[in-house]
Amino acid sequence: MTENATTVNTGKDYSPSWQRRFEMLDYLEADKLSYDAMRKTDKYKALSFGEKFRVSRNFLALFFGSIYYFCKGMWAKGLFIIAISSIYSMLLMTIEAAAGRLFIPSIAYWLPPAIFTFLLANYDYYRKEKLGEKIWSVIPAVFGEIKVILPVAVIAFAANIYFAYQITMMLPDPYLGY
Repeated sequence: MTENATTVNTGKDYSPSWQRRFEMLDYLEADKLSYDAMRKTDKYKALSFGEKFRVSRNFLALFFGSIYYFCKGMWAKGLFIIAISSIYSMLLMTIEAAAGRLFIPSIAYWLPPAIFTFLLANYDYYRKEKLGEKIWSVIPAVFGEIKVILPVAVIAFAANIYFAYQITMMLPDPYLGY
């Protein structure tokens, strides 16, 4: 168990679909391997397309992102995703401000975080339930504490809103023609 983990949830009843996912992730040794390492194994490559899709894709996470993580009890990861998404958004707005006009399509703002959650949600939920993992092992364990990540996420989100307002007022709108 890593320092980013706590005790495991035991005695919990899972739906048949989650039981199948957990069995496949057990077979793929997802409790011992990183997501990328698991996907590079011969066991993973031997799975059918449907099995690969079932184990490593989650449409609810694609559409609901951090809210899906919150509903599954992965608070620290959900808040971290909000913080990183806000910082990413501010970076894109900085590029637009430096160029002096709005030119990045809105899909570029929301698609990368959505794809991230789409790909990792099942793996993350498995690791939360099996290992009690709070935050990814590559992230400092301090971000697994709600008292740390909550203010970071709130500040990043608020800064993102403020920054978006400032950029919007500063740059001409190409869609409205002024």
